Amino acid sequence: MKRFLGITVLILVFSFVAGISYSENLRKTPIVEVVKKSGPAVVNIRTEKVINLKDFEEWGSYGGFFDKFFEEYFGESYSEGTLTTTSLGSGVIVDSRGLVCTNLHVVQKATNILVVLDYGKVMEGEVVIKDFVNDLALIKTDSMEKLPEIDFADPRKIMIGETVVSIGNPFGLENSVTAGVISGIDRAFKHPNCDKYVCRDLLQTDASINLGSSGGALLNLDGELVGINLAVIQKAQNIGFAVKVDKVVTLLQKYLGTKVD
Repeated sequence: MKRFLGITVLILVFSFVAGISYSENLRKTPIVEVVKKSGPAVVNIRTEKVINLKDFEEWGSYGGFFDKFFEEYFGESYSEGTLTTTSLGSGVIVDSRGLVCTNLHVVQKATNILVVLDYGKVMEGEVVIKDFVNDLALIKTDSMEKLPEIDFADPRKIMIGETVVSIGNPFGLENSVTAGVISGIDRAFKHPNCDKYVCRDLLQTDASINLGSSGGALLNLDGELVGINLAVIQKAQNIGFAVKVDKVVTLLQKYLGTKVD
């Protein structure tokens, strides 16, 4: 009898543990695994732009008045005729030695660049190469440690209809995650206020690209980078664009002077 009870208890314990394990396995979807694998390679980018107000003609006549006005309304952002503006975006670590890729429009006019890792470490960065045609920039950080770099997908194997995951780091909210599918692989995006700015050969996706997620990662279910998030059409329902991964690889190879796998 005691032996029977012991076996029964063991069976119940095993069933309970197995049930917990089964439940966890159901929750560990491919998207969860992608975020776990590639999320640490997505960073927050904070930029500062210092505007010299003395360059404006009006300053000569009204400098004293403007000093009082800006000091009152902008506080620490204002100093001796200069105004500091800030903006936020996302980026992707493409080389463990501290190289980050983002959209050029995120950092183009920045005076200072800060790169923030997903666990909060802050690094200074500088733009080392720009790609105006594809709206990409490569930032070199002052990191002294090996960073978690992203894996690159084969651009020839990107499929229309495949599931993709968008990861951004807007406002320091690490791992802002959305999911969707690839809707097109050869789209063109034209800026509504600039006829000369046209990006071509873009990926189209319905994975939401949140404000501040520009420059973040668009990933396949293997956790590989298929594109850098670019923009979303504001008046449409989840029509977003990403710069295809081969443009990122080309930019990185150009800077390193060597082939990247």
